[in-house]
Amino acid sequence: MNEVQHEAWFYSHEGERIGPVTFEELQGKAKEGVINPRLDLVWKHGMDQWQPAGEIDGLFERRTSAESPEALAPPTDPYKPTLQETAQEQMLREANWPGVRRRSFIIATFIFPVLWVIGFGAAEGFLEKQLGADLMKYAKMSVWIVPAIVALVFGVKRLINVGMSGWWYLGNLIPLLNLWVGYRSFACPSGYAFHKKMDGIGIFLAIVYWLLIVATLAAAAAIAAAFYHAAGSPELQAKIQEIVTKAMEQARPK
Repeated sequence: MNEVQHEAWFYSHEGERIGPVTFEELQGKAKEGVINPRLDLVWKHGMDQWQPAGEIDGLFERRTSAESPEALAPPTDPYKPTLQETAQEQMLREANWPGVRRRSFIIATFIFPVLWVIGFGAAEGFLEKQLGADLMKYAKMSVWIVPAIVALVFGVKRLINVGMSGWWYLGNLIPLLNLWVGYRSFACPSGYAFHKKMDGIGIFLAIVYWLLIVATLAAAAAIAAAFYHAAGSPELQAKIQEIVTKAMEQARPK
């Protein structure tokens, strides 16, 4: 039997990504009309990216009348000696999922911005001499623009690496949902959306991630409580009133 039939495949249907399945099962879905050759995508390990189902050789191939019924019939023996592990175990073992992995994402999102700002600050004097004051104003914008673009590109590719759509990156703009998207990006291993298995490094990173979230929320709550308490202080209110009064006196026309 062709080796391709033992490989684990994934396919999309109505926006949902399904798998792993064997190539025979994939052919059955195509024959039943479940898979649309133009609208649905197909992927397996070794492919750089998801491809339209219609571009997969043999998936929608029509059988000729010259083929005998024996050739068309599925094998009667369900045992496949060449398949030593389940498809999910194979997906978990292999590491060539598309996109970028955790290490690259962490470096690009957290380490690169710090190094970029430090490097730009160290070279600011030299750049100003070379570019001039006017061009330097635009160059300073790169301090924020370049890390933002890098974080965007690596963030989208990281979500693809865990088996999600890159459009989930927009979830970073939604409160609470951004915590879940960040968790998937920061801690989960490649292909997590399919196999749902966390490795040792992923568990450690998940603990670190949620501890940082809890610590940040606790610090924000403490700052808010301190500010609220200070806002009720008569001394602070009197100081604010004094500042407002002076500002109004200076604003009066003379």
